[in-house]
Amino acid sequence: MKVPAAALVALLLVATCSPSQAHLDGVPTTCCFSYQQRPVPRSLITSVYVTSSSCAQPGVILVTKKKKKELCADPQAPWVQAHLKHFQTLQN
Repeated sequence: MKVPAAALVALLLVATCSPSQAHLDGVPTTCCFSYQQRPVPRSLITSVYVTSSSCAQPGVILVTKKKKKELCADPQAPWVQAHLKHFQTLQN
């Protein structure tokens, strides 16, 4: 009985820290409903992008090198701002 409960808790934690797909005006949009709390090292990230302005709350999606996993981050967090600046510099 304890194993299924632990698995459910783990699944819920992963789901709340992952971006979700919303369909606004028929166009799929990635939105964040919770944020990654711990800073993610830049060496683990391949790219970043800002969520749509049509989402309920702002967010930055961090795409990881391993499995191309997408994590939501708070755009106001200093470490997220640093990542955004770094990747914008690479694009220019």
